[in-house]
Amino acid sequence: MLRLIAFAALGALVGGVIVIAVGPSTVGYTVAGIALPVFIIATVLTLIARSVGNAVGASPEAVQQAKDARRLGVARIDALRQTGTQINDQPLCELDLTVQPLQGSAFASTMRTIVPLTAIPMFQPGTERDVAILLDGGPEVAFIDEGELSPAERARLRVPGRGSVPFIPVEPHQRIVDGRRRGPLLGVGRAGRPGRIALFTVVAVAAAAIVVVPYHRAVGQSFAAMQDGRLRPDLRRPEALADAQRALEEAIGHDRVASITVAADFIIVEAPRSAGDTKTDRWTYRDGAVTHDGAATTQPESTAEQFSWTDVALDRVWTLMQDGAEQVDRPVGDALAYVVRATDDDVHSPAFGRPAGPPEIMFSVGDDYGTTSFVADADGSGLTAR
Repeated sequence: MLRLIAFAALGALVGGVIVIAVGPSTVGYTVAGIALPVFIIATVLTLIARSVGNAVGASPEAVQQAKDARRLGVARIDALRQTGTQINDQPLCELDLTVQPLQGSAFASTMRTIVPLTAIPMFQPGTERDVAILLDGGPEVAFIDEGELSPAERARLRVPGRGSVPFIPVEPHQRIVDGRRRGPLLGVGRAGRPGRIALFTVVAVAAAAIVVVPYHRAVGQSFAAMQDGRLRPDLRRPEALADAQRALEEAIGHDRVASITVAADFIIVEAPRSAGDTKTDRWTYRDGAVTHDGAATTQPESTAEQFSWTDVALDRVWTLMQDGAEQVDRPVGDALAYVVRATDDDVHSPAFGRPAGPPEIMFSVGDDYGTTSFVADADGSGLTAR
């Protein structure tokens, strides 16, 4: 389970890094900031669990069951080695044991257990300790206090030499529950390694997908941008702008707008709350996601100031910017386009002085030495420098 958690955290971490690169960086940093410590903790605990892999997991119930069944014996400590791992500042030790049960044949084994520093003298080589044999035939044992064996039983038990008895290894990562060995949900042997790798890969990919899917538009656009040598999409270009328009229309619920601002990294739209309404809200498309920013700063006086997406050839914005930049021999740079109705200059019109004329595409191109403003008709024609 710890390994599953570690790989899930690893997948989330990768997903967070992807979102940092192509999506809302704050979301990516939040996900990565949570996933990284989880991954580290789960990995450390997994390594600790591996180091205690052949430590005998004996519950008090299992020890009591062994006592009740009189599965008792004497174990001689043949060797004690510290593994270098400490748990709660106490050393995890490896013990070579030779065990003589009350009933059955003697056997040798090696087990790992935590030996408190103050108890190390009790586990010096040659020391004999009473043990409960958790399963018939061993090799799992648990050290018990003296007194469980009667003096007569203790007197007749003689532990033979280690070399004269069979060696029975302790199966790693096993616990004794209800008189049976219970292993982890996922095996640790070589035979199951391909299946485990496949499972861990699926878990990591699924975790990464859960993080990334909400920003799939930004990811797709970024992959397309990489083909042009850019990490992030330029929303002024036709393909990215078309994706943004679809997402905004879907979020707004209709195609009426009062203004459109197109920049390389974001698009801002002021649109009525419903078609035919003058109450106008602001919507922002950034990093593949649409946010509703509440009421627009400037509210139109009439629906005549609104227009439809279809009234504007947004796919011409990038070409217009390139044409304008070429005319003044300056780069497009970070120029942004602004689409709004032209001011009605008919003095006899009730909408005189208000943005109620035909929609126009406006942008400026320049550098530190000067800026030139351009305006074009909504269909992308009539590009003129101001």
